[in-house]
Amino acid sequence: MLLDTRRRESFQRFRRQFNVSQRQLSIDLDVSESHIRNIESGRGNPDAKLLFKLAKYFETRPEELFPDLAEVEVHRPDS
Repeated sequence: MLLDTRRRESFQRFRRQFNVSQRQLSIDLDVSESHIRNIESGRGNPDAKLLFKLAKYFETRPEELFPDLAEVEVHRPDS
């Protein structure tokens, strides 16, 4: 399976912009460094609470941080 690189690129861009390492981010958000690595690489996803904490930390919207998660399709039955 080919991993979507947009998340990694977006996440790294925000970390560079805020000059924060994975380790420092994990300390600031009270999660493990390995969890941050997995989220950044696309091997893991944040839960809803961490998703919004990350977005607030980087002063952005969740869709900007996680473009791969934002591309969802919803099918509703015709009413």
